Amino acid sequence: MSTPHLSRRQFLHLSAGAAATALLSACTAVAPQAGGSSAPAAESVELTFDMYNFDPWLKALDEMFTAFNTANPGITATLQSAPGEEFWSRQEARLAAGTPPDLSIGDPGFFGRYAHKGYYLALEPSVERDQVNLEKWFPITVGDCRYDSTTGIVGQGTLYGLPATYVGLILYYNKDLFDAAGLGYPDDTWTRDTFTEAALALTQDSAGKRSGDAGFNADDIVQWGVSHNLSYGMAVHVWNNGGALISDDQTQCLLTEPATVEIFEWFDKLLHEDHANPTPAQLEGLPNPLQVGKVAMSMDGSWNVDYYVANLEFNWDIAPVPMGNKGLDRITYAGTNTLHIFKDSKHPEEAWKLLQFMAGPEGMAYFAKTGTPSLIETANSDVYLTGEPEHRAVAVDIGSYAHNYYPGLKSDLWKQIYNAELEALWIGQTDAPTVLQTICEKITPILQTPIDEL
Repeated sequence: MSTPHLSRRQFLHLSAGAAATALLSACTAVAPQAGGSSAPAAESVELTFDMYNFDPWLKALDEMFTAFNTANPGITATLQSAPGEEFWSRQEARLAAGTPPDLSIGDPGFFGRYAHKGYYLALEPSVERDQVNLEKWFPITVGDCRYDSTTGIVGQGTLYGLPATYVGLILYYNKDLFDAAGLGYPDDTWTRDTFTEAALALTQDSAGKRSGDAGFNADDIVQWGVSHNLSYGMAVHVWNNGGALISDDQTQCLLTEPATVEIFEWFDKLLHEDHANPTPAQLEGLPNPLQVGKVAMSMDGSWNVDYYVANLEFNWDIAPVPMGNKGLDRITYAGTNTLHIFKDSKHPEEAWKLLQFMAGPEGMAYFAKTGTPSLIETANSDVYLTGEPEHRAVAVDIGSYAHNYYPGLKSDLWKQIYNAELEALWIGQTDAPTVLQTICEKITPILQTPIDEL
């Protein structure tokens, strides 16, 4: 089921608008002194950073590189960009031709493949030499810069980049609708049961009857209790129930385990019996249901926070995702916008200097305008926390208890099958145990294929 919200990749790629490529002014070489011979002036090094068109980042990078160039005479950082729909294919063509830029933004969908092909520069030698303390960044964001070439798994192994900003799954809620229903706002004590009770109480038909009331008309709903970003939402509910989609080593399908099946059955009931989450048919032609006041809660990405600050016209806030019902520690999803140096850069030392600037306090002050900074110091400072919503710190805290969404060399292959097969459950054509068994049968051969045979 595809909820009409800004997905992480859509947000980064489609909200950009018309962004022009920014080239920063080059530094002037030092002129020889008059009146005698002198050594030749040092040649200025030009570094290129590759970025897709996304206005907030283009603006932040333009300002950031101006500051870097001023502080580093003899190095000129320049920005080159392209529309998101052609960015990665263009970059891969340059990499295959051996003419890459010096640095680039990374993406969870491409990082593992790029690292496996040897495109990125391994950073451990530079980190050790310069005594860079990786504990200054949230652990999950550093993990998203690691790749293990023996297993094909992102999150472990060699360090191939540094983190910029991160995003994750949080709970948005319409305070006005909660007030009208006389309900307390979501907070960090909520479990899945609390969440479900609220979702039912906030689902209403045109006659004012709520889900579970006698005479409730499921064909005439004017307000739903909740909507989900299902790309990550189901995994988050499963993790909080003690289950998993696949094993940590990404070789076994765990969708048929009881803790996982329980969650899919719970959501099937929420969708088709309680009618507290809109179905695909109900969402057809409907804009973002939270933004237009059609849902009271939305489990969605923190990448929408500042978009909602600018566009929501009602009172709202954010809260952590609900815990499970088993007393386990809360888990949510988080993913990182990473920064990388290409191995074939002609200026690796200068590129490393720029990378440290970008991922350090100086660069993070600019990145704070585009998302949650991965640098702990900046994320917890007024640079990021000032402004709406009231509980903005929720978007920071997820960095301490998040799990990534199984990135790796095989992830695109098995996730395509997983997402396609689940459509039958979302539209009510099958039950949870049946579809989960089918998915396991189809993705197990992929998970068990050695990575060198993919």
